[in-house]
Amino acid sequence: MGDMKVSPRAARIAAGVCGLLLTAVAAVWAQTPTVDQLLTRLFSTEGEDPYELTADFTGRLTFVVRGSRITAVAIGSFHESRRPGDIRRRKVIIERLDVPLLLRPFTGTRKRIIEEKVEAQSESQETFHAHDIFLAQELSARRYLLVGVHRDIVDDALNRYGKPQDKSDIAIRRRIAHWLFTSPTMREFLVRPGPPYAMRAVLDDEGHIYELTLLYDWGQVGTRIVYIEINSVPVWRNVVSDANSELSGLGRVEGELVLVFTNHCLNCRPTKR
Repeated sequence: MGDMKVSPRAARIAAGVCGLLLTAVAAVWAQTPTVDQLLTRLFSTEGEDPYELTADFTGRLTFVVRGSRITAVAIGSFHESRRPGDIRRRKVIIERLDVPLLLRPFTGTRKRIIEEKVEAQSESQETFHAHDIFLAQELSARRYLLVGVHRDIVDDALNRYGKPQDKSDIAIRRRIAHWLFTSPTMREFLVRPGPPYAMRAVLDDEGHIYELTLLYDWGQVGTRIVYIEINSVPVWRNVVSDANSELSGLGRVEGELVLVFTNHCLNCRPTKR
């Protein structure tokens, strides 16, 4: 095969085209979603295939009560579905709940904690809408850290430092939220009793949430989620969540709920992993 001669001009053109292609690809990959895009993907009901998923679950609910660690164990079934044009919904049926003697008067409370952690887990639009949210950091693996400050606190800051018209400007509200959350001198203004004064969430660029932390004046409550993918549908494999609560006669107790999901069945058909 003979030598192929390439003119200097053709070589320069080819190099230029390659450079443009590489630049375009890099720009696509480097583009960071906006806060609004991430929130839309988190709560979107469009463009998603409907499905039904069932699974078994085991839950371990551990509390530290009067210096002693006490564990309750739950076993049951899990149902997750998305109908056309609807949000994702989850439901659990607790078939067995083993509760230590000290916690038996609170069996109903323990059951509600598990149900609420599963059925309302992480995707409550009210939680996000109650805060002015900004993009705090771009993480690895196409994940992003969002931080929010409660809207009432942002309103108070604007009343004190801003202008009345600023309250309707989303960009200004997000800058104020960023300032309140990151400025050490504003901590006393930021942290206050009542609902969560701030929140943190880790999402990927498809809108799946991996961590959610709510910050209170007395501490914080967080949830971490690990997914597996079944037929291109990301579903829960593990959920670890703080379960701090008030128990009559015992006061505030610190707890942790660990949920493990197995035997996933997508659209009523066993699936291979």
